[in-house]
Formats: sequence, C-alpha cells, structure tokens
Amino acid sequence: MSPAAHNHDSSSAQDALTRSAEVQSYAGSTDREIAGVLMASLNDPDPLVRWEAALALAETAQNLENAQVRLLQSQGDASLTRDELLAWMQSALNQPDDAQREAIADALGHWPQQAAVQLLRQAMHDEAARVRASAARSLGRLGAMEATGDLLTMLDDPALWVRVAAADALGAIGDAGAVGPLASMAAQGPVLTRVAAISALGQLPSREARQRLIQCLSDESGEIRWHSARALEQIGTVAALPGLERLLGDDYTLFDQPIHRIARSTMGAIRQREQGTWHDIRHVIFRLLGWIRRRRILRRT
Repeated sequence: MSPAAHNHDSSSAQDALTRSAEVQSYAGSTDREIAGVLMASLNDPDPLVRWEAALALAETAQNLENAQVRLLQSQGDASLTRDELLAWMQSALNQPDDAQREAIADALGHWPQQAAVQLLRQAMHDEAARVRASAARSLGRLGAMEATGDLLTMLDDPALWVRVAAADALGAIGDAGAVGPLASMAAQGPVLTRVAAISALGQLPSREARQRLIQCLSDESGEIRWHSARALEQIGTVAALPGLERLLGDDYTLFDQPIHRIARSTMGAIRQREQGTWHDIRHVIFRLLGWIRRRRILRRT
C-alpha cells in the first residue's frame, strides 16, 4: 500500500470516528432537525456510524414515550413527536433504496415498542432479501412473540440468509411452537441453515429439541456435530451423554475448538446440572420427611 493510500484510509477511518462521535452526542434528542440528521446517518457508508445512529434514534424514541418530554414538546415547534418519528420510519421503509430500508429495519430492532414491531412485520414482506433478513433479526432482538407465525413462514424463504435470520430470531424469542419446524430444518438442507436451526433449538428446552440435537451428534458433517454438542450444553440431559461420549475421540475443529473438547465441556455441564437437580429433589424430600416426623411427634403428645 502506498503512503498516499494509507493516509487516505486513515483519514476515512478518522472521519467515520468523528461522525460516529457526533451521532452519539445526539442520542435521545427530540429536536426535529437533529432527529433528521440521525435518520440521514442511517445511510452513512460506515457501519459504525449506522449502528450509533440506530441506537441514538432508539433513545430518542424512548424519550418520546416519556410523558414529561411530550409536555415539553408543547412549548416549541422544534420538537419532534412520536407519531412523526414513526411516520418518518414508515416512509423510509417505502423508499427505493434497499440499503436504506435495511438500515431502517435494523434501527427498529432497538425500539422495544409495539409500533416498531408492526413496522418490522411489514418489512418482513419486502421484495429485498437483505431487508427481510434485517427485519427478522430485529424481531428476534425485540423478543416479538407475536411475530412467531411470520418467522416460521420465513423458514421457507427462497433466500438462504433470510432463513438463517428467521431461525436465529425464533431461538431468541423462545416460542416452544417453533421447535417442530426448527427440528425439521436442522435435519436437512444447507449447512448454514441447519446450524442456525441447531443453535435455535439450543435455546428451546424440550424433548423434541433434545432428540434432534442428539441425532445430529452423529451427522456426517463435522460442523453439524460441533454445533449440536455446543447446543446441548444448555438444554441437554443424561440422555445425551452416550452420543457425546462417542465424540470424545473426534478431532474436527471449529473456531480453534475441537469437538472432543466441546463434548467434554457439555458432558460436565449436564452432569453438574443433573446433580444440582437431584440435590434439590433430595432437599425437598428430606424437608417433607422432617415435617411428617414432627406431625407424628405432636400427635403422640
């Protein structure tokens, strides 16, 4: 790289940091002009600036929900209203630029408000796959249980990355109704979608989820075995131990972690969890036996 090119890259990075700091300073502002700057920053070429703009707008939206802020708004025309901001977001979701719509969908994922969820559910039907994927990720971030049905439909989306985002969102939301479709996705298809489904099942403790993960421990794909062993660390029971034991000699490595190490760690977590559960049961039994003994003594006296 030439000195001139290096200086240009350094200058660009510094410019992005400057813009990012400026956006951060505007976080929570309900001033109409400043909010407009934040909206425009969602189209910034630098991802850090876009991220900071999304967070700043979320804080602004939260402030607009505050009754005291709404009271202050009546004292001047410079302040934005909640409905105005939502109207801006909805209008932006109808713009022809795919990147802009994607940025808006991502920003809405930082707004824990029902109005944001409704806009995101609309964005799930966008013609651009990148927008649909962004909407799915945002709904998962918000834990939008009401969007589970839409997300389940997206598991059949023609775009692979949309299917991955939908599976991730379903795992984050934690709706038990998603276990069956996710278990089916984990069994077949591209490795990326199978891995997403496996990771989601690891957040949905149920018998069906455990059974599918145990079956995937013997999959011919090392990546599937690796992620299945990892997922069972959270929801596995003693029923998974035989399958995990068979992986103790497996050297397939991902992220510098061989499967045998993941399997050993998962087995330890399961045993510790099961022992803790048994300890709790024993404690309850002993307390019950003590209560019965005391009752018998009282009757004798």
